[in-house]
Amino acid sequence: MSAIPARPPRTTRLARTLGLDGNPLRRATDRAMIWIRIGLLAAVLAGGPLAAIGAGHWMDHAGMTEARAQAAGRHRAQAVLLEPAGPPVTMAAPGGDDQAQALARWQGPGTAPRTGEVLAALGSPAGSAVAVWLDAAGNLTRPPLQPAQITDRIIVVAALAPTVLALSLLTALLLAQRLADRRRLAAWDAAWSTVGPQWTGRRP
Repeated sequence: MSAIPARPPRTTRLARTLGLDGNPLRRATDRAMIWIRIGLLAAVLAGGPLAAIGAGHWMDHAGMTEARAQAAGRHRAQAVLLEPAGPPVTMAAPGGDDQAQALARWQGPGTAPRTGEVLAALGSPAGSAVAVWLDAAGNLTRPPLQPAQITDRIIVVAALAPTVLALSLLTALLLAQRLADRRRLAAWDAAWSTVGPQWTGRRP
């Protein structure tokens, strides 16, 4: 019985998988694609964390700038409820933060008071004072961007940045692979135009 050939070492198998074993049958385009894949993989591994950190810093700066701009054009004011906020309650709602819309009045920049729907604690009676945010014209608006909201944005952007980087590099790899396939087919056609007539006896 013939002996079973020994299994190649792990490093040899890895080099063969990566195309770094010096196989003479591999063309220049094959070797180029091997190095392109290695380079793109290294870019993903090294650039992913850097992209997340950079995107997080950018969003932190953008969020703080937006918050300062909003705070400069908005201010807190007191509004007085003209009606109860939702059905009356005899005990605190679970969590203590349930809210309902109710008609309220507040003073804007002019002399005439403003009225509109505001959010108030559920069960607040008419005549209760609630805090609202107004813009420069005295209209209701949202509060300025809060630190917790900025943090949420930073987390989302930092999580998406490596994914966007990976998709971009994958697109580059597919384009490189398509270009390599075209050059490979062109090389095969050129080689066959030279060798084919010798095998078939036909002249081109």
